[in-house]
Amino acid sequence: MVMNSHPAASRPDRREAAASLTYQPHVDVCDRGGEVVLVADMPGARADGIDVSFEAGVLSVHAAVAARPLPGRQLRQEYGVGDYRRAFRLGEGFDASQISAEYRRGVLTLRVPRLAAVRPRKVPVSVG
Repeated sequence: MVMNSHPAASRPDRREAAASLTYQPHVDVCDRGGEVVLVADMPGARADGIDVSFEAGVLSVHAAVAARPLPGRQLRQEYGVGDYRRAFRLGEGFDASQISAEYRRGVLTLRVPRLAAVRPRKVPVSVG
């Protein structure tokens, strides 16, 4: 195993550096006609630490993630821990009161329904 040869005193405390990191989670966005569904990977977050808001047509997601305590003397750290933050401009045609969020196994699923007046509608064509 190769170890860093620099003395620990010259390096910033990794726990302090990790606490200030912010990540943009990877997100899949699907338009299902009557709603938009967003699926975001947010491993390490806790459901009670996730904040979802919709204001002025912008859907914002923030999740605070606490540093993981590691037993023993840490020899190497490659897994960065930090908060997640992402925002999407969806526009005004959505029903903010009906937005739902589900967090399961590190994945946040958001369902943002369109207002009934702006949902796509198929118009039948009559033959006459």
